[in-house]
Amino acid sequence: MTQKYMFVRVHYDKRVASLEPLGLEYLMACVKAENREGFIYDESIESPIGRKSRLIRKVDENKITIVGFSVMSNTAWYVLDLIKYLRKKRPDVKIMVGGPEVVINHEDFLLEEVDYVSYDNGLDSFRLAIRNDFEVETLKKCSGFSFRENGEWVQNLKGEPISDYGILPDRSHFYNNRSKFKVLAKGCFSMMKTAFSCPQNCKFCISRQFNSCAYRERDIDAVIDEIVNLDNDKIFIIDDDFLVNKDRVKYFCEKLLELNQHKTIMIFSRADSIVRCEDIMPLIYKAGIRDMLVGLEAVEDTTLEKYNKNSSVSINKKAVKILRDFNMVCVGLFVINYDFKHRDFMNINKFIRDEGLIWVLFSILIPFKGTPVYEENKDKLYHYKYRRTGGTSVLMKPANMPMLLFKLEFHFLYYVNYPRIYWAGLTHMFNKRYRNN
Repeated sequence: MTQKYMFVRVHYDKRVASLEPLGLEYLMACVKAENREGFIYDESIESPIGRKSRLIRKVDENKITIVGFSVMSNTAWYVLDLIKYLRKKRPDVKIMVGGPEVVINHEDFLLEEVDYVSYDNGLDSFRLAIRNDFEVETLKKCSGFSFRENGEWVQNLKGEPISDYGILPDRSHFYNNRSKFKVLAKGCFSMMKTAFSCPQNCKFCISRQFNSCAYRERDIDAVIDEIVNLDNDKIFIIDDDFLVNKDRVKYFCEKLLELNQHKTIMIFSRADSIVRCEDIMPLIYKAGIRDMLVGLEAVEDTTLEKYNKNSSVSINKKAVKILRDFNMVCVGLFVINYDFKHRDFMNINKFIRDEGLIWVLFSILIPFKGTPVYEENKDKLYHYKYRRTGGTSVLMKPANMPMLLFKLEFHFLYYVNYPRIYWAGLTHMFNKRYRNN
């Protein structure tokens, strides 16, 4: 039987950003490449009223046979609830799960209500399954895929690490709804991926675990072609550190200038990578990279050492100064550790003020399952549940202050720093000062 697909992105906290569902757009590209039908159902841009009934209505109206759910750690609780509801209401519809949390911890999703679990590094096995309408004999050949045969789960090993998905995302969903995708105080960005995993070993970071912990880069000319053909002048490259390979960055910038591209680019980067690329910052700025989310993490060297960050406070300060000198946005990303005292919270706030940072993000340390931090602390976890892994919940008992006070100190950082971000949005600061026109 020819299958019809619906891929679901569930609702999430959009106060900071509402982002293009890039992963599901890659899946849609696979569906269309195999001459099948499907669409993306994005709860995040729909009304919060009647979510479950709307899901069923979408399935019925479009005669959907397979529903795929994209699972993040902090949305997994809701996805599982939705899956149980769908299974009860439409028992004949097949249910598939995939996404970041499934890729890392796929065995947690071998559940009675689930039919297929997808956790491969690439998309080739997924395309093979689509091409053969998920026939059991085909699924046996699909790496990174689990399914049931005679009531028992069959778990296929992951395929080799990849350097490209071999297909471009189908951005129809984004283009049709672009007014609903916004980054706070900055505007609408298209998402792009140009590398897989991360070459670093930060203990708390889940990103390294992807692609079987193997850092691989896409062909840079293919990346440039994708940028040229993107129908948007703002692009968010979501690699963990786009500045890893200095020669690659230099070539990337030179080619964009040669092609007379005028797009504003936001990237993730490490402070040490920024320092290493200081001499090419004029080129980086000229090419349109104007905005960097930098994992500063902490303002004490001892804390950075605990995270295995391979950086220092002096490097952090130098990176912030470099971006300031070259008129680029530095979005400071900070992790709140469970051994913090009052002065540690104040020191972060002082660092932000002293360094003149406007855009900042804070996260209470999340011991993601699959990271070294989780293994080191799994006996200390406090009410560890999927819905509490969004970076705002206390997942271990603080060592040096009551839990309530710890939480108040955390919220204090947002209360005193976020008015500047909202003011930047009201005054259109980003477009006036940083946009590549």
